[in-house]
Amino acid sequence: MKVVVPPEDLALFYKIEKIIQAMPEVDLGRDKEGKKIVVSCHMICRALARFFPVRYRDGYFGEFNQHSWLLTPNGLILDPYPVAVVGGPILVDTRYMTPWRSLYREGSFSKLSNPDFLRQVDKVFEEVRQTIERLKIKV
Repeated sequence: MKVVVPPEDLALFYKIEKIIQAMPEVDLGRDKEGKKIVVSCHMICRALARFFPVRYRDGYFGEFNQHSWLLTPNGLILDPYPVAVVGGPILVDTRYMTPWRSLYREGSFSKLSNPDFLRQVDKVFEEVRQTIERLKIKV
């Protein structure tokens, strides 16, 4: 069986790849214990979904890793911040029976609707917007 990635999904992947690789670190401040707040896959997916024709999904990568990823218009997984991978994003075709299908399982987490988290998403969104402008990427 020959698997063909739809050209529009591949073009979308390349745009998001450029943005992720060019984005500077986002300063999200510190939490209540004084630890630096780091950008998460949940934040990045929500920010990117405001610009591109993708839907974010929350759930698990593997058994226990809370994770978020994007779905392209053709149903491919575009994972801008993959778990246990150096680099990224990655584009995964789960339309057919592949081992990847079982790794991404949808679920929900209440922490992703709290006001502090949503403010952090807004900061990541702004950094994505500035990166898009700087790179002159058409969205």
